[in-house]
Amino acid sequence: MKIAILETVKADGGFELEFDHIIIEALRAEGHEPILFVPPETDLGRDLHAPIKYLTGGKIVSYDGVHGIKKVWRSLQREYRRVKWFDAMMQAIRENEIDTVLITTATYRYLRALRRSSLKDSPVPVRFIFLGVNPQEKPNFIKAASSCLPYKNIRLYVTTLRDDFRGILPANTRLIPPPVMAPPEMSGTSEGDVLKIGFFGHYRRGEKKLEWFLRLAEENDFARPVQMILQIAPTDVRDREEVDTIVQKYGHLSHVTLITEKLIEEEWYRAIAGVDVVFLPYTAKRYLYNWSALYFTAIGFRKPVITTPVLNPEVLEAFEIGKAISMDTFEEFRRGMRDFVDTFDRKKEIYRSNLLKASDKYSKQNFIRHILQ
Repeated sequence: MKIAILETVKADGGFELEFDHIIIEALRAEGHEPILFVPPETDLGRDLHAPIKYLTGGKIVSYDGVHGIKKVWRSLQREYRRVKWFDAMMQAIRENEIDTVLITTATYRYLRALRRSSLKDSPVPVRFIFLGVNPQEKPNFIKAASSCLPYKNIRLYVTTLRDDFRGILPANTRLIPPPVMAPPEMSGTSEGDVLKIGFFGHYRRGEKKLEWFLRLAEENDFARPVQMILQIAPTDVRDREEVDTIVQKYGHLSHVTLITEKLIEEEWYRAIAGVDVVFLPYTAKRYLYNWSALYFTAIGFRKPVITTPVLNPEVLEAFEIGKAISMDTFEEFRRGMRDFVDTFDRKKEIYRSNLLKASDKYSKQNFIRHILQ
């Protein structure tokens, strides 16, 4: 099939583009022909290995550096242009003989714009993919999804590991598991006497207790050699100040590697491929409802995980691919980390076997089949 992927988010090389890349790879592997459609003047900043076509309707609206009334105004601009992009996509369906359209990182607001556009009456399926729906969003999502029931070719897919709808899911909506986020040619494990544990992501105040991780590294009181690798890329000036403090405090340790810049594309993949274990210290309640891209990248790379009871607990319930450690107190965290490190050699074959099973269940091919069946 000839499949259009409509991307309207200003991604700057972030998750949205990586998600598109994963979908394009999987579509091509399944024998489909993916085509990427974007607003005018869009610079993706990378090659997604798919033809690109530009829609009319105005360029992408960014919120970067704006607040207050200016942000409200840009929000209205974005809503207006989204309607225009959807109208342009309707025209592109006919001109390019498209068989189906994928909108890959939607929110319920997209459905509001859809109803004001001609795309709602598309002659081919238009498939919106949502990256989870939390309890606060659920009433708005159900209302928006229900309002699209009259449009026969509008299909909605919520990527999730749990069912929080319990019988109230609109008939045009399906729940599907998320895909692994890794290219198969770079999957594998790093072997050696030193156990390399890595965290990869942005540094934000108050969310990740990375100082505890570094305190353990400073104590260096494990039964085997451990190398801690942390990416702590700041997102603003205040974050940069804290990151500089962390580097001054811990950067001298020989068994600690601190990465303070963004990692994109091959650099990102190489960094994850180079560790033995991925550290996922997310404790915010939203991670019960929204799946972690880094978690599913770790699964794709066949990497055991150190995680928390809050982060996508359904994965560890189904597959023993690591350990969930309480981060309520530093002492609980220390005990859990020591236990994981001390038992790693004994359990690594169990982890490896279960990672293969998890990678198969959450494969990109299964993800595409769930959407297109």
